[in-house]
Amino acid sequence: MAISRRGFIRVLGTSAVILGAGGLALTQVDQMPAQAIEGWKGPPPNVRDPRVRALSYALLAPNPHNLQPWIADLREPNAITFILDRTRRLPATDPFSRQITVGCGAFLELLRIGAAEYGYRADIVAFPNGDWPTSAVGDQPICRVAFVPEPNVARDPLLAQVLKRRTNRSPYDATPVTEGEASAIHASMAQFPVQFGWTSEAGELAKLRNIAKRAWDIEINKDATYYESVKVYRITADEILKHRDGLSFHGPFFWSMRALGLFSKEKALSGDTTVRQQSLDFINGQLANTPAFAWIVTETNDRRGQLAAGAAYVRANLKATELGLAMQPLSQALEEYPEMLPMLAEHKRALALPESSTVQMFFRLGRAAPTEPSPRRALDDIIRA
Repeated sequence: MAISRRGFIRVLGTSAVILGAGGLALTQVDQMPAQAIEGWKGPPPNVRDPRVRALSYALLAPNPHNLQPWIADLREPNAITFILDRTRRLPATDPFSRQITVGCGAFLELLRIGAAEYGYRADIVAFPNGDWPTSAVGDQPICRVAFVPEPNVARDPLLAQVLKRRTNRSPYDATPVTEGEASAIHASMAQFPVQFGWTSEAGELAKLRNIAKRAWDIEINKDATYYESVKVYRITADEILKHRDGLSFHGPFFWSMRALGLFSKEKALSGDTTVRQQSLDFINGQLANTPAFAWIVTETNDRRGQLAAGAAYVRANLKATELGLAMQPLSQALEEYPEMLPMLAEHKRALALPESSTVQMFFRLGRAAPTEPSPRRALDDIIRA
């Protein structure tokens, strides 16, 4: 039987945690390393290159499994060639690299917003050497971005939210999302060729909640997709600081679980059923009181449409942040490996969408307690100069 967080802490006792941490107060055990989240402070003050300053914002883009799979080649003056780090793909859960391309679209939109703040127009040419095939990631660069000085370029008011934006996986409270809030989120992405939908109707929420839960079960119960996630678990502050990417687990609960040998990457990779059950149970708390679900759809599923969907999503996330709302992607029901295809089709029917359209993003929307930022790699790790 899976051990709940509350039950584990009760059994363990706070005294054991405090002693094991060398006398530190319980809330101080295994904190997020400051260096791992320093990117959320914004551009380093000593950096003058506007491309690097803009990349400081782009680095904060939401992306699958927080693997941050981007390389920015700065060897051409006044331009960036954006290349995918193919070692950071997720071939089991994202076999056609659709989700990773969506994440790249979010990166490019934050890059554009950052460039404008410093008086540059970012002229983005997608796939200048030819598109990736729909079935795989190619060697071609994702785009070339020319930085064109334009003192009167319009600054984007959503820049103020970039350093505050979070993916919030906490339970949401039941306070409804209003029509006005949903309309404002929709308006924030109006410049992109995407469709936005949302619902707070009880029957639709129940249907979509059920689909999200079953899709999660499929992903966790399939070894290839489950272990793909486990391999990027970063458990406790030491691993988080070492990698500065992936899926973070830290704090007194996870520190204690690891210290007692109850939760570790090695244990999960060994096929331990208790750890897998914990993963299955995790989604229940996320979905329980979610007051709204929303989605972003494109008419086609080509690479440019995927980039547009990513740009639209990050703008939605920024606008939600401005409105005091929380967001979290629920990507499982959109995955395209064989076991998930029936669920993908059911999800599309539940949204009353035509077969020809593609749901690029599906996400929770509501209100929640603030959450900490996720780790980010150092700028030097993604720049080629």
